[in-house]
Amino acid sequence: MNESEFIRSLQERAKEQHQLLEDMPLPHLFALVTTWLSDHPWRYLIPLALLITLIARNLLGHNFTELVLKVFYHL
Repeated sequence: MNESEFIRSLQERAKEQHQLLEDMPLPHLFALVTTWLSDHPWRYLIPLALLITLIARNLLGHNFTELVLKVFYHL
């Protein structure tokens, strides 16, 4: 494969990916989220998980711990 064929195949793949993105529901939201998470996903996901855990623990109380134990017990 020479350089021009390689560039042509890259352009075709880019067109396919662009078409897939356009066919998705809410493509702009998907593009925003993927670019937002692509740099350092753990910088956002770990605090988000902590926040969700704290909210669930406040809403469910002791039942939250039991729920988590049941989920991991049945795996």
